[in-house]
Amino acid sequence: MTGAWLPELAGEVESGSRGTVRVTAQDRVAEIVLSRPEKMNAINTDVLRGIRLALAAVEDRQEIRAAVVHGAGRCFSAGGDLREVKELVREPARFDEFLDYWHASLGLLERSPLPIIAAVHGFAFAGGFELMQACDFAVAGERTQIGDQHANFGLFPAGGSTQRLSRLTGLRTAKWLLMTGEAVTAAEALTLGLVNRVVAEEEVLPEARRMAAVLARKSRGGTAAIKYAVHAGRGMSLAEAAALERPVALRHMASDDVQAGFAAFESRTEPDFR
Repeated sequence: MTGAWLPELAGEVESGSRGTVRVTAQDRVAEIVLSRPEKMNAINTDVLRGIRLALAAVEDRQEIRAAVVHGAGRCFSAGGDLREVKELVREPARFDEFLDYWHASLGLLERSPLPIIAAVHGFAFAGGFELMQACDFAVAGERTQIGDQHANFGLFPAGGSTQRLSRLTGLRTAKWLLMTGEAVTAAEALTLGLVNRVVAEEEVLPEARRMAAVLARKSRGGTAAIKYAVHAGRGMSLAEAAALERPVALRHMASDDVQAGFAAFESRTEPDFR
């Protein structure tokens, strides 16, 4: 994938992440690639920094309308880098700083104005599963295994699963998956609401790109407004959420994109949101 701004952007991200994250872009879609295949894309501080750099860079380009996150090599991600975590857990203050950085990094994905699609192949375990949950959508390969394995080793899932997972699957399912460390198949993940689509393993990235292309044709401002309203309204009463939605609607409906949409509707053409 190429783009006029790509060499500079890729160099910045790869340098800042020590080569653990790559970024590419084409046709209004960016791809953020976990690039530690020899470590099964285990997530450490460098990877988190790379995700932050990549997000900041692609969000700054108004031509980018969607992003895909995927892993190099045989899997999406095996989880957090236990070598780094093992060194930190005996020093609560340092581990607390690491958790702050982890949560803030996934929070940037969750709050990004861009729709983010996780293209999940091979397996997504523990921290990799938590990264997948922070994305807006997910595509999984039919042979992919997904789960939070912390409980299998007596560890606490401190990267967000105890809060995000039940919002995706419901309370009983989330507690079972977290307390048992049991992995699920892609088909089961689809039934549970963990992924949007299941395809052949070799079709995971192409399918994620197809989904991103659909999103990339929409209004960037409209997509960002919808994403914000949906996330911000969770946990509120319907009346509170409707009140929160009102100023978001007023701001977006006054935008140039809306006028482009009206014009396209009247001329029976596809809108070109610039």
